[in-house]
Amino acid sequence: MRTRDLILEEALKLFSEKGIKETTIRDIAKAVGITEGAIYRHFESKDQIVYELFDTYSSQLYEKMERAIKRGKDTEEKFRNMVMSFLDFAFKNPDAFRYLNLFHYLRGKEVKKFKHIPFLLLKDFILNMDREGLLRIEPEYALAMVTGTLERVFLYKNMGILKGRQDEVKKKTAELLWKSLTKC
Repeated sequence: MRTRDLILEEALKLFSEKGIKETTIRDIAKAVGITEGAIYRHFESKDQIVYELFDTYSSQLYEKMERAIKRGKDTEEKFRNMVMSFLDFAFKNPDAFRYLNLFHYLRGKEVKKFKHIPFLLLKDFILNMDREGLLRIEPEYALAMVTGTLERVFLYKNMGILKGRQDEVKKKTAELLWKSLTKC
């Protein structure tokens, strides 16, 4: 693996475990087994690492959700696909998912600098559901319910609170969210 990729990989682990602010260039260099100066041959600053990681994983999640939506034949199937693809990403990339959440919490105002934001895709989908007359609650609350539920399902599954195989958890979450949000 290239040094640049190792730097990103170790930074992701450290950021998701310790936090962005609490992780130093020295921490990253030590984890990679290089000097601090060697990091600056690949990145101008810690912020460049922070932004590149966010852009990479945000884009990956966005594209995964977008493909899942396109596979659906109707709004319900598209919604279920989107929810399951979101959780699939989280379960397969726990460090990346924790990092994306951390970035949103700590640097939320900076998110608008990026092109592919999963939250915006989800927001647009929920607003479309509202335009179709499917929602039983206001779209803002539906959006809060979906994002909060997905984050907690990931957390509770990792903590062992939610039992069952990941596929079962993804399907059940999609089903419960659909039933709680829609008039169907």
